Amino acid sequence: MPPGKRTYRIDGEERIEGTWRHVFIHNGPAFYLADLIVYADGAVDCWGLVPFPTFVEKVRNGWVATNIPDGAAGSAHHVGAWTFTNPRNAVSPEMLIGEVADEIAQLQGQPTSDRRCEAALDTYLSEPTEENRVRLAAAYEEIPAHMRRYVLGDQDNKDAPLRILLARVGERYGHEGGAEGRVVTPEVHERALAYFADRKARRLTPEQRDATDDPDNAGAPASSVLRFDKHDGGLPFLASGADREFEYRGVTYRTVDHAYWSLSTDDETARSAIRVAPTAYEASKLGKAASRRPGWPSMRLAVMLELLRAKYHQHADLAELLLQTGDARLSNGVDFSTYWGTNGQRGRNWLGRLLEVVRSELWIERHGK
Repeated sequence: MPPGKRTYRIDGEERIEGTWRHVFIHNGPAFYLADLIVYADGAVDCWGLVPFPTFVEKVRNGWVATNIPDGAAGSAHHVGAWTFTNPRNAVSPEMLIGEVADEIAQLQGQPTSDRRCEAALDTYLSEPTEENRVRLAAAYEEIPAHMRRYVLGDQDNKDAPLRILLARVGERYGHEGGAEGRVVTPEVHERALAYFADRKARRLTPEQRDATDDPDNAGAPASSVLRFDKHDGGLPFLASGADREFEYRGVTYRTVDHAYWSLSTDDETARSAIRVAPTAYEASKLGKAASRRPGWPSMRLAVMLELLRAKYHQHADLAELLLQTGDARLSNGVDFSTYWGTNGQRGRNWLGRLLEVVRSELWIERHGK
């Protein structure tokens, strides 16, 4: 999908994030320019909201068109009409389906096909066995064909070093676009391995190469910054207002926000109202209007950390998603709190920082101290 094209829909009281691109809908004699809108819950709007499997059927039967014939009639509602002359079709049905599947994964904060391929690549480079090579090849094939160019982020080599690793010595490796490449000799294979060793080294700053246990980093350089926000971010499950019930000290809460604001007040009537509020927004609204318990500013960080621990320890699927963020810096993109969020560049981002602590604790529990 083109970057930056964000949208959403409201389902009841829930805001569901989405993104969109242009497609052509083959309806009757003409091909109509339309918006293809993809949402985080897997629904796709292509002249009607449908679940992803139904969208797949619409692509494969040509209703969502990827192949427009020469001489076909085209139309953009209220804009104009035309006749296609020598149209060049950019993607196949399977390419478009794969692209949309990746976009849903991205919106859900799950690894896309290229990120899964990167993980398989790291495994192969650590243990270059035939089994891991086959797994890497399978992961690369899962990437939509038109996206198999810049998995490595290198516009000069266009994934050639990766495709060399996919082939055995003595086989040919494919060029961009599927053209037959050169034979992989032992020397060619070694040069590809050297490329990845250099790529790994270039990701580290001189300070990180010399002192990977420096207090400013956690033993490895942060690979990226991941922004999250229930409304506008790509990782809505990290938000404190994301719906997922959990228990804390014998009480069940719908969201972390419900628990946090309920515990922030010493007014028992307000606590009860906050606990049963229909949304995180309503819970925070009630909480902000209530009286604060004595010493709350000094204890709120510890309380939030305990709430996050409870949530992620009680939901293994959320813990796995949090672990999949790797060593990325987690940035709470809300603009209404300079304490819990980044608020542009002015905020302290305590929610993101505490999530990183919980992630590190989960890692220790999984792999040992």
